[in-house]
Amino acid sequence: MITDYFPAEYRVKKSIARNAREILHFLSVELGERTLRRYENLEGAARFIRERFAAGERPVVDEDYEVEGRRVSNIRTEIPGTGSPEGIIVIGAHYDTIEDTPGADDNATGIAGLLELFRMLSPFRFKKTLRFVAFTLEEPPHFSGDNMGSMVCARRAREREDNIELMVCLEMLGYANRRYEQNVPFRDMARHLPRRGDFLAVVSLPSSAPYTYAWKQVYNRYARRDIVDIVGPSSIPGMNHSDHYSFNRHGYPAIMLTDTAFYRNKNYHTGEDSFDTINFKFLAEHVLNSFNTIRVLADCDEIVPLHC
Repeated sequence: MITDYFPAEYRVKKSIARNAREILHFLSVELGERTLRRYENLEGAARFIRERFAAGERPVVDEDYEVEGRRVSNIRTEIPGTGSPEGIIVIGAHYDTIEDTPGADDNATGIAGLLELFRMLSPFRFKKTLRFVAFTLEEPPHFSGDNMGSMVCARRAREREDNIELMVCLEMLGYANRRYEQNVPFRDMARHLPRRGDFLAVVSLPSSAPYTYAWKQVYNRYARRDIVDIVGPSSIPGMNHSDHYSFNRHGYPAIMLTDTAFYRNKNYHTGEDSFDTINFKFLAEHVLNSFNTIRVLADCDEIVPLHC
């Protein structure tokens, strides 16, 4: 068996998949819809994330603000850098859902990736500071507005003059299978992408293209299945449909890791976006590859040009 040749990697993936199942079950099955309308579920998700971050024995910060008379929070923790701590890499994912959906792929998988990356990276020290943020209120009607959680986070970072060298957005990481057809809106994109929906993509707007290519270059050193890059303007559907957009808006380079959402997942933004549709093996594989990629980039003198 192949696992006999890669026992350590196999065990790590099994651990990630097991933990991800627990995280997704709580968020998408036990809680379900996580919105202002279901405020108790939104708050339940926030408490769960705080507890997971606190297990890393590092300070956990609530970035609070008020929407429709309710207190909402971005939740963050950090691994301080040891060489160039003023340089920050942000890893983020949103924990809310659209109304009437359990939000398993969108975006409990992103939160599972965020929490597992923090767990795996927290024993290490790097030149740069790693900042992990769980964002609230990414979904409509708040998307792209002043109350979007990542918009608040990016705006406050800019006001503090934080030196964010890269933001990595985790957005839908668990819907994949060779049986799934990969749809794209343009023929040129179809020529560039695999025909089957069993790959992860690294996506950005053109201003962050060098960071997409740097991520891909490092990521594919470790990946058995290469990550695919997609760079394009906001006029292409989906290119700016997540938290990376907020950081771009405030002048920070940002990329998105994704299973390509509605280009592949027929359950996107429906009540069928459920726990039993998630490919946990796929999720674990790409979390491990991202762990290895972040370890390299966090010790680089410069991400662009790649100088490690």
